[in-house]
Amino acid sequence: MSEKSSGLSDASSPATTPARHHDEESQRRLRDVVPSPRPSVEVARVELLRGYRWVRHQDLWLAFTVLMGFVGAFLLLETFDAARSVGANISAGAPLPSWPVTATSVVWLFLTILLVADSLGGNGDLDNDNQYLTIRPVADVAGGLMLAAAAKFSVYTIGLGAAVGAGLVAGTGSLRPLLGIAAVAAAIPVTATAVGYPIGFALKGVARRSRNLQRLTTVLGVGVGSAYVVLSVTGKLLTIVRLLEPVLQSPPLAWFARLAFVTTPGAGVDAAGAVALLALAPVVTVAGTAFAAPAARYAWLADGPAPGADDEESGLPTAPNSRLDAALAAVCRAPATRGIASTTLHRAVRSPFQFVFVAPPLLAAIAFVETAVTTGSVPWYVPWFVVWYGAWASGAVLPLNPLGNQGAVLSTLLTSPARGRHVVRGNVVAASLAGVPLTAGIAVAAGQVAGAPLRELLGLSVAGGAAVVGSAIVATGIGSAFPRFDAVSLDAARRAVPPSKRAYSIFSTYLSVTVLAVAVVADETARAVAALVLSQRLPFGLDVGVDALRTIGWVAIGLSVLSIPAAYRLAVRRIETYRVA
Repeated sequence: MSEKSSGLSDASSPATTPARHHDEESQRRLRDVVPSPRPSVEVARVELLRGYRWVRHQDLWLAFTVLMGFVGAFLLLETFDAARSVGANISAGAPLPSWPVTATSVVWLFLTILLVADSLGGNGDLDNDNQYLTIRPVADVAGGLMLAAAAKFSVYTIGLGAAVGAGLVAGTGSLRPLLGIAAVAAAIPVTATAVGYPIGFALKGVARRSRNLQRLTTVLGVGVGSAYVVLSVTGKLLTIVRLLEPVLQSPPLAWFARLAFVTTPGAGVDAAGAVALLALAPVVTVAGTAFAAPAARYAWLADGPAPGADDEESGLPTAPNSRLDAALAAVCRAPATRGIASTTLHRAVRSPFQFVFVAPPLLAAIAFVETAVTTGSVPWYVPWFVVWYGAWASGAVLPLNPLGNQGAVLSTLLTSPARGRHVVRGNVVAASLAGVPLTAGIAVAAGQVAGAPLRELLGLSVAGGAAVVGSAIVATGIGSAFPRFDAVSLDAARRAVPPSKRAYSIFSTYLSVTVLAVAVVADETARAVAALVLSQRLPFGLDVGVDALRTIGWVAIGLSVLSIPAAYRLAVRRIETYRVA
């Protein structure tokens, strides 16, 4: 009997083995695209915890977060007032206006674009040289990163949802609007992540396989950011939104607004759109997650572009051969000075993350540009703001940390035949070539828009060029006295070495006093305003006349000029005597 059973088992095994293999193959393919919930949640938890610890130790991002918090609080108050007005009008019998539908669609579209950029950046990369992939499948890791991204970006929809919900409750007197607002606040980041992250992973894979795209990544990012700022301040962004209104107010994007207002009493929203979104959102989420796994594998397992002939010969020493070096040869007589200037400019172009540390004052320029576009004129002080910012940025980006910017080649520089004066002059030449034309040109253009006379325009051009050169020398002296070598993480993959806080403070104070002194001497309006402000603020009833203020300005300019050679000698001595511990 046992022999017969054994025979039957043997006979049936050839039929069952292919079926078992087919089931195992199907399960393996399913695991390749569908993440396991528990590992993905653990990856998301680790990513969020790591991000929190990283931000907590970054002074730059903490300050930026505080600044954005103030701006966000103002926007949320405006959103609350607008939602309260909409709720009150709906309660009075008015129909739901069309702009909330457009605004809700814009929020989803904007978040999707941000999530594409997030996956393209360092947050879409793996730490520890992809060692995650030796422990878990790609689908689990990609699902964890998407879950972490959805959690991070839900901060935007939670804040907006709270403001809109509170406004609708205040306007309608009912708590029912909170249900729809809460549902759409959860649906927007989840679906935006499911759409944005696979697109970002795919673009990352394409960029990593193309040498030209790798070189243009930073340029493209700066171009997109600059275009957004220009469109915002000129009002063209609203024009683009109006052109897209037929799409933004049509399904499926319009369903987000229907879900948001379906529980608001008196809104008259068709519930079919809200039900359709509730049914479509899980489908989009599952499909996006399934597409994200192969897209992430395509991005993370890229070998990079094949080396070309130029790369094979890159190890051979060659003499400088570029237009930049030819231009520097006409300015710098010493080869060491020319080499320092060329290296500094090339480093700034290839790794422009130092410019991040001088970007915050540009937020003030948005109001000036908007005023110029809308009224055709700018206040009298805008040209002097341009002079100040041009000189400050030129000094802070390149020369304010001449030792720390060298990185791993600092010891090589200190033991090379280049002397301290060559390092100082090279940094000054690099900063001047980049800053003088821009500062002088933009200052004169701003002066023309402000209606400045010809004499003042000449003064702006001279002051712009002189301020950049002088600030570069002073910045080199201050930066060599207070160097910094610790890098700051800009995101998960990019780091930069900013100047020390002490160097920033001293240099900013020096330059502000100098530019104010020049403005007081050269501009009658600046003298009158400064005299009025000082007379109101000085204690003991002290009064400063216009003539006395001009004399004080000349004294401050003289002291600033005398500090330039002193800073030059300090920088030369500090660089020549510096020793690596």
